[in-house]
Amino acid sequence: MKVISKSIFYGIITTSFLFSTSAVAKTQISWWNYSNEGSGLNAALTQYIQDSFNSSQDEIELEIIFKEGEYNETTRTALLAGVGPDLVSSSGATYVAKYVEGGFLKSLEGYAEKFGWSDKILPWAYNTGVFRDELYSLPKNYESMLYFYNKTLFEENGWSLPTNLAEYESLAAEIQEQGLYPFAYGSSGWPMTHEHLAGNYLNTVAGPDNVYKAMVGEKEWTDPEFVESLELLKKHMLAGYWSGSLENYYAVGWDDFSAQFQNREAAMLQIGSWGFEIATGLDDKSDDWGWAPLPILTEEGGEPNYQLSVGGTLSINAASKNPDAAAEVLNWILSNKDTIIELTKSRNFGEWLMPLYYEEADFAGDIEPKLRDYLVDFSERTGNGNYGYTTWTYYPPEAGTHIWKDMEVVWAGDISVEEFLGEQQKLWEKARKNNELLPIAAR
Repeated sequence: MKVISKSIFYGIITTSFLFSTSAVAKTQISWWNYSNEGSGLNAALTQYIQDSFNSSQDEIELEIIFKEGEYNETTRTALLAGVGPDLVSSSGATYVAKYVEGGFLKSLEGYAEKFGWSDKILPWAYNTGVFRDELYSLPKNYESMLYFYNKTLFEENGWSLPTNLAEYESLAAEIQEQGLYPFAYGSSGWPMTHEHLAGNYLNTVAGPDNVYKAMVGEKEWTDPEFVESLELLKKHMLAGYWSGSLENYYAVGWDDFSAQFQNREAAMLQIGSWGFEIATGLDDKSDDWGWAPLPILTEEGGEPNYQLSVGGTLSINAASKNPDAAAEVLNWILSNKDTIIELTKSRNFGEWLMPLYYEEADFAGDIEPKLRDYLVDFSERTGNGNYGYTTWTYYPPEAGTHIWKDMEVVWAGDISVEEFLGEQQKLWEKARKNNELLPIAAR
């Protein structure tokens, strides 16, 4: 039997110890995200983010922990207790603003400068995370409002997409003469749908420039152009533009208005970018479909644009013991555009569509060409400053709730548009006084 010298023996033990400790010495980073296992979200985030990041390096171990129920409340409770995950998710800027106010988030300003994040994220989206002149959150997803239409139906009837109010109303009348609904849509199960339409008309009638001025306090919401916007929406709602009547609009939900559009009951659909899921339902039929930015209805409306919205944010917990490692995770996400595209593709581009600089070459050949064209066009237009504003991203909480919750009272004729906007103005003044305004993409 060979005798192993003590020096060799201890060398082996020491080496083994070093290897074993290095294997367990990875910095642990936790991230809480809402759970949606049934839709495949949990598996997608685990595969494309957690596992991909962990296999890309040997120093940090990322764990995504999926929370059932109201994860915003779960996160808030943890932050109040001085604990919680290293990486904090939220549903949007309203939550971030409150977390910043409470001192629960770490400033990302130094990391943004170090890693060059302002060069990777579209400027308007980057600025939604800036509070008190410092970056505190990164956007996980963006949304906008679009105009989908049955292209085959349009071609059969010789219809063209409208470019002004006269063409818009004329087209709606022609569609109704055919026994069809101009637009498929409804609010059953989601009354916040009202704010989609209100935002559309504010941005296409009053126009983004005026909306911006009202949000920053240079105009009042009671000014004539805003009254005109919501008076026109009321007129069109009562004329049955959406699902045939106001009563139908209230009774119709997602499945119903999806079927309206897919079965030729409605010629068009004004909805968010999540409407691509509905439009692609025509692929199983003989009809083709198209999309476009919303038509501008007045000269004040400016140029066709995309309303901006961020759906979901990522931040670093101020109580994190390893903020630098958490920032490395964020930087890896922003630096791996191909991985993010695969992730959002797995979610049918309805989630994790990060507002980065996209080009046509970024997308593989198997992506729906219409969707690819939208992603590229959105990046180009908004990157050049041509955009409008969604209510759910830029309105302070009380004004944001009022814009949809009290709209039914206007449509019922119980209060006037002027009275409605008078209350909206008061809520903005209150938010401004209490320093509750959210970051607004400048013009």
